[in-house]
Amino acid sequence: MGPVLIDTVASIISDCAAFGRELAVRTSADGAFADLARGVTVAFELRGQDWAVGVNIVDGEITGAESEPWFTLEMLDDDWRSTFAASPSPGDQSILAAIKTGRARLIGDELAFAQHVQLVRRLIEVIRGDLPTHQAEASHRELSLRGEYVRVEIPQLGICDVFVERAGSGVSLVCLATAGSDSRQYHGLVTETDIVDRHELIAFDLPWHGKSNPAWGRRSTEYSLTSASYVGAITAVVEALDLDDLPILVGSSMAGAVVVEAVARRPELFRGAIACQAGPRVTGRRTAWLRSPVVNQALHIPEWTYGLMSPESPFEMRDRVWWGYSQGGFGAYDADLGYYSQSWDIDNVRHLLSGSSPHIVVMSGAYDTSVPTTASEALAAAIPNSSFRVMPELGHFPHAENPRAFAPHLQWAIGRILDTAPSEGHDK
Repeated sequence: MGPVLIDTVASIISDCAAFGRELAVRTSADGAFADLARGVTVAFELRGQDWAVGVNIVDGEITGAESEPWFTLEMLDDDWRSTFAASPSPGDQSILAAIKTGRARLIGDELAFAQHVQLVRRLIEVIRGDLPTHQAEASHRELSLRGEYVRVEIPQLGICDVFVERAGSGVSLVCLATAGSDSRQYHGLVTETDIVDRHELIAFDLPWHGKSNPAWGRRSTEYSLTSASYVGAITAVVEALDLDDLPILVGSSMAGAVVVEAVARRPELFRGAIACQAGPRVTGRRTAWLRSPVVNQALHIPEWTYGLMSPESPFEMRDRVWWGYSQGGFGAYDADLGYYSQSWDIDNVRHLLSGSSPHIVVMSGAYDTSVPTTASEALAAAIPNSSFRVMPELGHFPHAENPRAFAPHLQWAIGRILDTAPSEGHDK
């Protein structure tokens, strides 16, 4: 983190014009803002209780000229202070979360906001001093992977050629990507940690994702995901790989939900599961903007997910998560949320879980505003043979946004599964 642009909202109130001039200087020097703003013309406003700062962007540059705002973001001064803080607390890092919870009010053209939310987000990061930093190349381990395709038949989807990546050796971890994403999310665990020195990391791309094409005989636009097809894909791939030992499932977000469902429905196939960022059920993640023809999906979907990460996670790794989401196939992210928001519910499989089921570790990144820690703890409490752990420094994508910080939590979870007998029950 660099120095915050203005220390307090009181400083903004005292001289909004000076604030605007300094903001223009900072954004012109910020490569990340310049990349997002290139060619864009828009005007918006940040408003507090007794002040307002207009942001007028013409052809990618903030100008001092005044213009009628297309939309306004309004919050109480205390909420702006929390948002502008150099190290915002969990929940304060995202303007989208502030709108969802009612702390922020969006006034004006909602479509214009959806089209330009990336500029609002980056502007706030510039104010709080969240500047791009990248690791030196020499600090990374080699990305040594073994790739292959396996042909499987998946319920409701059909015959699919699924791309699988493998690294390391030892107890197998079958790692599942989040909604709309692919196996590259786990590359950081290979290059930034020593996990693969002790375990085999296996990650695969669902059909319609990453290097896995749509199922044979199916249109590119007809993808959907249900409990049957999702669990079916996991079990089909695991059976096709014919592993020497039972693997441990690892997943976050919708993948954190499905690993619970897979263990409940096919307990004979898995040693246990590690479920991150999942609750008993999830609502409110789908919006019309995710498929809108007038909203750039390569910009909006990454922004829809970016604010769920911890601002303390390395900028480079957060940026890679953003980039991965900018590459998703049309409709894939929204369809995945269909599983997460409609098919997944712990009550659908609660009766299949018992004290003798494979152990499930539920972990929660504190900065995740879509699945708060209380929801993950409630999920763990609903699973008879489970453990629960909070990851205070992480957000919704712990495995990808900060692999180095996630690795100790992951190793702890693996140890719980390997060491905990099924009869031990829920561990607070």
